[in-house]
Amino acid sequence: MLNLAKIDSLKLRIPKHLVTYVDDTFCESYQRIYVSSGIIDDTISLDKHKVDVTDGISSRIAVMFFQEGGVANEYIIVQCNAKQLKSKYFEGITKYNVERIYHYIMQLQIIYVPFDIFMHEALVSDIDIAYDTRITPTGLADAISALYKHIKPSMYAIVGRPFRQKTNVGMQFNTREKATPARPFIKIYHKSLELEFKSSEFFQKFIKHQGNYDDIGRIEFTIKNAKHRKKLGLQNVKTFADLLICDTKILEEIALSGLVSYVNKTQVMREYKDLSPTDRLLLHFINKYIAAGADKEAVMNAIWTYDIPQERSRMKKKLLQLLENVEDKKLMIANREAMNFLRQLKFEI
Repeated sequence: MLNLAKIDSLKLRIPKHLVTYVDDTFCESYQRIYVSSGIIDDTISLDKHKVDVTDGISSRIAVMFFQEGGVANEYIIVQCNAKQLKSKYFEGITKYNVERIYHYIMQLQIIYVPFDIFMHEALVSDIDIAYDTRITPTGLADAISALYKHIKPSMYAIVGRPFRQKTNVGMQFNTREKATPARPFIKIYHKSLELEFKSSEFFQKFIKHQGNYDDIGRIEFTIKNAKHRKKLGLQNVKTFADLLICDTKILEEIALSGLVSYVNKTQVMREYKDLSPTDRLLLHFINKYIAAGADKEAVMNAIWTYDIPQERSRMKKKLLQLLENVEDKKLMIANREAMNFLRQLKFEI
């Protein structure tokens, strides 16, 4: 499922009175017993958090209190993620496969909640929207490097420096904890490398045999809470069912919208109308396109700086001639991947 926005993970908040505990130890008091001495610790603790990790799939279920109108209400928090779909991981969570997620969580034998409650009473938060596209690690690293050059000066403090390692390449904007609607949490990284090196157990069991996992880059955008959903025009999205009927085009716009908070587009998109036609072309070609990571398509876009069709046609021919004499043709070809990725993010560096 490439070049489509999808739901990668989220938290569900279900009112406690709608949930039945299956695991007798969940939310029960306990004391430690030291085996060698038999001493029982006087401290009484409450088991409010269950974590299951099976085949590289992490699942979390917890109990939490939330202040609502001056009253502390108790909720069960369930972490849903696309890995719970196993071999259908790259589909993301959809209305067509959500029952797989439901059954996976129920088979953990920690809680039970009817499917209708799961869909229509569970409130959503911390929604990760993913957008995958085909790109090599080198191409992604080059695209990230180009983006980083145009980070707004005021944002450098909360934007992580690009990393380029054998195990992954990527870049992070803000953190989950400090994210706000105006400064959302965004990650760009190479999903294929992440699966192979960080999620190896899951990768080996569910993905590797499919043979379609190579060269996938990912951008992830987190919709943090109700305030953030309202800013994005999703104020009517409250339950799991509401989220799953969202149009994928809207989710795509949201996933790709956050970068404008961090990247100074006015700095990279310049006007050349005050220059002569020849100077305009040369400056566009020499100082911006090739040196800044452009490919052939980006260079050819320079013809649209001319308003008169006859001038455009003449300069197109001239530009094609110049392209035959580019000093570093290999660089121009190598830049193609990075530029195509940036175009998908609605950036023309």
